[in-house]
Amino acid sequence: MKKLLFFTFLILVIGIPSAYAHPFLLDSEPSQATNAPIGTTQIITKYSESVEIDFSELKVFDSDGNQVDNRDTTYYDGESSLVITTPPLEDGVYTVTSKVLSKVDGHLVRAAIVFGVGEAKVDISLLESQEQSETTFLPEAAARFPGIVGQTVVLGSAIAAIAIWSTQQKYFGKDNLALINKTYRSKFSKITGIALVSVLVSNFAMLAVQTVRLETSPLDVLGTAFGVTWLMRMIITIILLGIWFWMERKSHLTGKKHVPMLIASLALIFTTTLLGHGTATELVAPMILDYVHSLLSSVWIGGVIFLAFVILPTLAKLDWIDKEKTVLAILPRYSGMVTIALGILIITGPTLLWFLESDVTSITNSTYGFLIFAKIALALVMIGLGVYFQFKVQRPAVKNLGGTIGAGVSGFGEKPPDVSKEGFEQPTIEALASKKIAKPLKASAVTGIILLGVVSLLVNSSLPAGEIQTADAQTTTFGFSSTLFSEQAKFDVSVFPVSVGSNTINVIVSTIDGEPMSDISTLKIKVSNPQRGISPIEISTTQTSDMVTEFEAEATFGFAGIWQIEVEAQRTQSANESVIFDVLVKPTLSEIRTEIIEYDFPEGESAPLYPRYDGDNTIWISDAAKPKLWKFTLDDKQFTTYEFFGLSTIFLDIDHNGKIWFTDTPNSKIGYFDPNTEKFELIAIPSLTAKSPYSIPIALKVDLDNNIWVAVVDRNMLLVYDQESKEFEQYLRLPTEESGPSALLLDDNGNMWFAESLAGKIGVVDSKTFEITEYVPDTPLDEPFALLFDKSGSLWLSEHIGPGIAKFDPVLETFEHVEVPNPESLPFGMAIDKYDNIWFGQHVTDELGVYDPYNDQLIEVSIPTPESFTQFVTSDDDGNIWFVEQRGQKLGVVSINSISG
Repeated sequence: MKKLLFFTFLILVIGIPSAYAHPFLLDSEPSQATNAPIGTTQIITKYSESVEIDFSELKVFDSDGNQVDNRDTTYYDGESSLVITTPPLEDGVYTVTSKVLSKVDGHLVRAAIVFGVGEAKVDISLLESQEQSETTFLPEAAARFPGIVGQTVVLGSAIAAIAIWSTQQKYFGKDNLALINKTYRSKFSKITGIALVSVLVSNFAMLAVQTVRLETSPLDVLGTAFGVTWLMRMIITIILLGIWFWMERKSHLTGKKHVPMLIASLALIFTTTLLGHGTATELVAPMILDYVHSLLSSVWIGGVIFLAFVILPTLAKLDWIDKEKTVLAILPRYSGMVTIALGILIITGPTLLWFLESDVTSITNSTYGFLIFAKIALALVMIGLGVYFQFKVQRPAVKNLGGTIGAGVSGFGEKPPDVSKEGFEQPTIEALASKKIAKPLKASAVTGIILLGVVSLLVNSSLPAGEIQTADAQTTTFGFSSTLFSEQAKFDVSVFPVSVGSNTINVIVSTIDGEPMSDISTLKIKVSNPQRGISPIEISTTQTSDMVTEFEAEATFGFAGIWQIEVEAQRTQSANESVIFDVLVKPTLSEIRTEIIEYDFPEGESAPLYPRYDGDNTIWISDAAKPKLWKFTLDDKQFTTYEFFGLSTIFLDIDHNGKIWFTDTPNSKIGYFDPNTEKFELIAIPSLTAKSPYSIPIALKVDLDNNIWVAVVDRNMLLVYDQESKEFEQYLRLPTEESGPSALLLDDNGNMWFAESLAGKIGVVDSKTFEITEYVPDTPLDEPFALLFDKSGSLWLSEHIGPGIAKFDPVLETFEHVEVPNPESLPFGMAIDKYDNIWFGQHVTDELGVYDPYNDQLIEVSIPTPESFTQFVTSDDDGNIWFVEQRGQKLGVVSINSISG
């Protein structure tokens, strides 16, 4: 049904010029109604299109209304995002006001963001009092309306004069031709002159409105992108006026003499495209489609106005038979021209709408959608009048004169009707096509002008995405919602806000097909936490609607963790229906408190690098500068070192027997340390090329069979070492040359994933067939160097020089990127804490990155020691994060707790 509605919608709107949008707020950091950490020093806003920096600004106010920013608004990442800095923000609620000027259409758009810092709670109702930009810019619409009508009339008249009128002049006799040409020149000059004056007045009105909007001088306005387009439009208008005066002095207007006006008016409508949403997409295709829409609408509406106010008055002084024959010849020509235009639009219209707005539901629920349907109604009126001309005017008139439909363009072939033959009766004046068409044609022209008025409103209105964005900004919340199915029932469940404390559970029960279930007597909801040994507790429910089977309950989650909710629908005529689901109750990043403790390594010449928790209160740490392993026991917080004859230890892993495996990268070897015997054993990497016996093994990982996989970064190979046979059993060459395999990770199925740091790809090896599959986004990854699976099965990877982290969905095979705040950072190793947040080292900056994938929040936690050079992290059984400060010569731990429980 939606597809049918979508197709019908496209067919109805294709003949009208496309509408345009504005630079509405897409996202911000911090986001609307969220909390940022104490000490935040910058606010970033992102918009739907480019903005003028000289007339755009951000302001940050505290809860007392004091402006607390540094007044340094500037571009952040390109011309569609801004950033402003502040002193370190303290606990409290802050408001950011945004005022931006579009580089495309010159509209000034306002927005507001309210966020909290620290423990401050954001009152969503505060957003209602913030100044929001209007969704329809009425002064701009009024200023541009005369120009849209004027350019449509000029272009449509020029096209119709060349394509229709010039082909009919050869049929007029010498006596009529002079009279006709004089009348035509007068009428054409009058209608196009009025149209050009309308364009000129509109140009000055547009400049005046923009000057008032920006509260500046006209000269400053001309310095903007809008001003450049306005100057182009003004120059073309002056050229058109010059052409008009030139044509006015001609006694006879042939088809060729209309060509200069046609060319200049084609350039004029291009300036409208430059102010349009097609240009805002920064894509060539939408711009071309946008221009085609303006051109073909001029053919349609401008042609109707030309027929009504130029052609018919010109033919008024002809004999009735000449007038009738000419009208009957012109009507099918014009209908054919419009039909061709609509045929082209049927192809281009859906494509353009797909670029601009493909969500029909959002269109129907917006002001923009209301204007669209008003435009459709007016278009249907014009189409209906066109059908009337064809079937109620042209065809009867041809038959009245004894002609045949289809015999030439006028119905009479090459010969005019013989009015002197016996039996011919002259039609009454009321029956003549030239008489019957006059008033309906003027009505169609007026309807077209009104339609252009609606288009002017659309041109100056936000697309539904802009309106919905404003509404969404006022309802930004966290929560859980899902549709669950039992054997014979559907449960639409929502839990809000899914946080420690009181939560509202809402359940709507229906049949699988969505019909109400009439035999439900009550609904039981039970809440439990099996991980903490809390048995199911039944909570009371209240039916909130009689129209649908809807129930509501209040549940209290006493602490963060995974809570299990069971919903059972009690039925009177059938077996009960029930579903069970889990919700993760977790604090947002602004609701966690962190404490960092650092432990000094006992030796000053070491270069500790890679930590690995063994699951038994011990963290093992590699050393990039010495042939040793570090052991740190969590019980007594003591370090122990174990040395061997080699060069270094880089990456670590632990096999099924508890042995600590490592890569001695500069020595082209791998090895292991057995904690039970406290002995080392080294294994040389076989010669992989005739040029050199040495290779660079960098990462290693133990698989389900206790084999050791090794990534050889300089040979584009993965090796598999069998501990039983003590041989390298597999030599897997990656499909991509110079791939640079640098990280390994085992999944639950025993398949081995790898990152290609040089090629910007990831891949996986099937553990049974050893078949290799590679994955790469549209733009290659920026040096992926670490891998991590979360609890949902998504694969996370750090982009070392992105800088950022990315998520790969192994099922959908899609990538999502997350940028880090500091462009100088180099994200590296990752780990997951007790609340399923992703922590990562940033190598050259003294902050740990923390990303909440559930709420799309990212913060940084400062490391106390300067120049720490933290690259890799790990987590223990309690979900604490451990990190190694290579240059700081320390091992750090982040204890994480929720401020709410």
